Amino acid sequence: MNKQQYLIRKQELREQPAPAGRTVCVKCLRPPQSCFCAGIVPFESQSEIRILMHPKEARKEKVGTGRLANLCCTRSKIIVDVNFSHNSEVQKILSDDRFFPILLYPGENAHNLSSAPLSFDGLSQKTPLFFVIDGTWPCAKTMMRESRILHALPRVSFDVFHASRFSIKQQPLSTCLSTIESIFELFNCLDKWQHENLQGQHQILLATLEKLVQFQIACALDPSKKSYRTARTSGYKDPSQRKYPKKWQERKICFENKNYPT
Repeated sequence: MNKQQYLIRKQELREQPAPAGRTVCVKCLRPPQSCFCAGIVPFESQSEIRILMHPKEARKEKVGTGRLANLCCTRSKIIVDVNFSHNSEVQKILSDDRFFPILLYPGENAHNLSSAPLSFDGLSQKTPLFFVIDGTWPCAKTMMRESRILHALPRVSFDVFHASRFSIKQQPLSTCLSTIESIFELFNCLDKWQHENLQGQHQILLATLEKLVQFQIACALDPSKKSYRTARTSGYKDPSQRKYPKKWQERKICFENKNYPT
């Protein structure tokens, strides 16, 4: 193709109508064939959930669970940012006398909900509102480091005795849970101590995760789907066959002030 032919072809391409964007569900932002919204029956909780989502998770993550968790909980909302100290929505929540803000994040000073019920002073007069950080582990650590507004909040965590069910993603440790699993375990603990009366409705969180995992595995094993790393190219491995990088064992995956002095 000579220069003149190239310029003609370039002009033709400019004049062609732009291709239509990919059709996605307006709720979960997934294509119709992988949308699970029709099967989600959201449950009503007494507690509020605010999912603090990293912008990368909001824009790029195709199999993130934070958005699906948000669809399962009627009293949940997503807030996207990195440094929430300057986020007007978070600031508004922290100044609202109706709510008792609590951070779900592991740490040595976190109250263990697996061992004891919530017992924070002033909680009984307000609605518990749990902030849940949603992002990769490195992103979550950055969000915590930058968001000093969250550091003074009472913190809760729970014991984890089983490997993550989010088997299509490799975690720093097998007991590191996805966002949707973490919210499920949170509600499990709250229900156990009668802070909630869910009667098993929150199981929709795990059911939705299972649908996501099975769909992604089926796609990965389908050699006709060239956009996936298929079994034919050895791209997908069963979780039990995966090796964890040594650096993950040495890296501090959670933020703590004492470990990251300014």
